[in-house]
Amino acid sequence: MIKEKKMVAFVDFSYNFYDKHAIYCLSSFMKENGINVEYIHEKSFSKALIRIKQINPGVLLYSAFSTDINTFIEFDGIAKKKIKVKSVIGGHGPSLERETLKNSTIDALCIGEGEHAIVDYILNGFYCHKNIISNSNNSNGNVRLDEYYPLVEMDLLPFPNRDIVYKDDNILRLMPTKQFLSGRGCPFKCTYCFNHVYNEMFKEGGPIVRKKSVDYLINEILYVKEKYPLNNVAFQDDTFILNRKWLFEFCERFPKEVGITYTCNVRANMINEDIVRALKESKCVCVNWSIESGNEFLRNKLLKRQMSNEQILETANLLNKYKIPHRIGNIIGLPGEKYEEMLETLKLNILANPILGLANIFVPFPGLELTDYAKKNKYLSDESADNLPKNFFTRSSLDVTSDENNRIQKLMCLFPILTKYPSLFHNTEVYNILLKVPKLFLRIIYEIYSAYKLSTLYKVKTSFGVKVLIISRYLKNI
Repeated sequence: MIKEKKMVAFVDFSYNFYDKHAIYCLSSFMKENGINVEYIHEKSFSKALIRIKQINPGVLLYSAFSTDINTFIEFDGIAKKKIKVKSVIGGHGPSLERETLKNSTIDALCIGEGEHAIVDYILNGFYCHKNIISNSNNSNGNVRLDEYYPLVEMDLLPFPNRDIVYKDDNILRLMPTKQFLSGRGCPFKCTYCFNHVYNEMFKEGGPIVRKKSVDYLINEILYVKEKYPLNNVAFQDDTFILNRKWLFEFCERFPKEVGITYTCNVRANMINEDIVRALKESKCVCVNWSIESGNEFLRNKLLKRQMSNEQILETANLLNKYKIPHRIGNIIGLPGEKYEEMLETLKLNILANPILGLANIFVPFPGLELTDYAKKNKYLSDESADNLPKNFFTRSSLDVTSDENNRIQKLMCLFPILTKYPSLFHNTEVYNILLKVPKLFLRIIYEIYSAYKLSTLYKVKTSFGVKVLIISRYLKNI
């Protein structure tokens, strides 16, 4: 019989369309080290507790974004009143929000990569060391750099264990497009992203950017393709094209050995015609990239994107020349950003002519350089910082007037439509009429249009029954 401490359970309340890479990787590594792993995926706390009592794990694991932390804190408090169990939370958000966790019932926090840390924690009697911080001793929140595990080499890890999630999640299992990571790490220092903090924390742990070998990646994809529906791979790496030697090898082998399409993320200051041509010839059917701001000062000084308008337009021209559909990401509602500067972002997107241009509203997540800037310059109060929205689409968290907030939200909803049909924007009379449309109606149009475009971009071609399941989940998430 397996000892209680060697049985763990991931708890997840999210019903989105994202593959759970952290859970896949951690569960496969734990299984390789003799630890039994279960996945509890429920919509309610009560149903999750029933499953936990049935499984009787020794440890509950929470993989969280910043927006999930309070949900897990609440659930853990309820769970601890009913069952005796240890709990550990990890992820980008928790690593930077230790103060939020301090008064919770969660026993420990995993900072950074969890493979070695979680296994050692479980197998060594829940002893907190290296990447694992005891929450009861977290008053100062400090971990010495020499206590971190080295960053893992990707080819030494077992294939991610998708089975643990797919057996309970029909939609992710049946989706013909599945998400993969070709590696880990991003070398850039964008101030609104966790990576710049992470890179500083682990700068002595080995190379930040680590790619799976092309052999490993292709074999992983083929393994998944044999078990589950798969006609398109969506690579989720922040920048897929970082290593050009690796990229050209991949582009040569992927169409021959895998034979399906794929999508990936690129960066305007790293692209050239040779790369775009290789992507096209290797069956890349969509590219995602970000402008973030159409204002060069905001983009390069505030966000530290380090790319010019010329580089952005050259990237767009190359993608359009080779007929690679592309989606552009942007941020509006930045600290100190004027409405006219938000419109600069829209205008640059129009010139770039993507299939889909999207604008998220800036969310000041704790611990990030841009969040600290917003606080220092009085754009963000402590009260507002403690009351963040659940996503990037709801409202501005900054201390702006209600009229300004309303205008930002409406621009976000109109952004993809205006990018695709710029005459609606250039006609001042029409644009002013659109701004008077009720926000709820604009949000409905935004959701329908974006969902249709994304399904087209990501080649979501499947049976009527699966489409019904996808639409149902999408509506619930709205």
